[in-house]
Amino acid sequence: MKLIISGYGAKPEATIRAYTMKEDGSFQETWQDSLESPSFVCQQDGYLFTVTEHDDYAVIYLYGQKEQGYELLDQKRIEGGALCHITYSPKNKALFGACYGGGVLFSVRVEEDRFGELLHHEIQGEHAALTRVHCVLLNQGEDRLITVNIALDRILIYEIKDGYLSLKRSVKAPSGSGPRHAIFSQDETLLYVITEYSNEILLYDLHQGDQLLQRISTLSEQFQGTSNCSTLCFSRNYKYLYAANRGADTIAIFSVVQDGKLKYLEEFSCAGKHPRHMILSQDGSKLLVCNQHSNQLVCFLLDPEEGKMHGILGRLEFAAPSGILQVQEG
Repeated sequence: MKLIISGYGAKPEATIRAYTMKEDGSFQETWQDSLESPSFVCQQDGYLFTVTEHDDYAVIYLYGQKEQGYELLDQKRIEGGALCHITYSPKNKALFGACYGGGVLFSVRVEEDRFGELLHHEIQGEHAALTRVHCVLLNQGEDRLITVNIALDRILIYEIKDGYLSLKRSVKAPSGSGPRHAIFSQDETLLYVITEYSNEILLYDLHQGDQLLQRISTLSEQFQGTSNCSTLCFSRNYKYLYAANRGADTIAIFSVVQDGKLKYLEEFSCAGKHPRHMILSQDGSKLLVCNQHSNQLVCFLLDPEEGKMHGILGRLEFAAPSGILQVQEG
């Protein structure tokens, strides 16, 4: 399994690295580079994209594959603080980004081996005292973009045409919930939104007037203290949902029951502190968790059919890990 991991480190430290993870859980580094706080990574069309997360502005980077590693091809400054999430659309040849610091949503044309023009740049809720957009979720048809805004308590749905964005509708989340990240159901009729402030998953029916179908806590009844959700992902068969709790430092497991609603099953320790981001391996047998505050990536073994965690396969020391992807094969 080939991985790219990035984090909140500073130059001259190697803050973005490529690894091969072997069957015994050990890691072999194959490439590295030094950027300032590359907090998130994504990959598509043979390109690797990452960011620098500054408080006052952002930088996006474009890498191309070169032998066993990657070559920096271009970079571009974007006005918008704390750029925390990006996604790329091959159909539209555009990179979309969400800036937590100032609520900026943007899209940039990606031409051959370089960034092109800025296609879209807006401050969500421009007249609001505080705005924090945190997620850009692309649908399979690449004609719709879902964003969530923590401070506005809103899910905003955009239409995409050739990389340009137009707002189609806005969905109000429960006040004070702080929606942070979102994923679709397999058929994209349902949207699961994890909240940073209320530690819940909100379930919306996108084909029934964006109806809120369910609110369910990500924390066990026994937990006492402060926690803030970060992200979520499905099992390969879409029968189980995993949710990360920063503070409680746990991963909650839900089963998907009738009409896509969730049932809380159990939780397990993230084996570290502050699980910021996580991914499921392409074969569905592993959950890889970036424990930012304990400077470690942890790889858990999963039962692909029953969703349960069956132990830890491997650990990797990494400074403040926050972004991870499995390299696409072929």
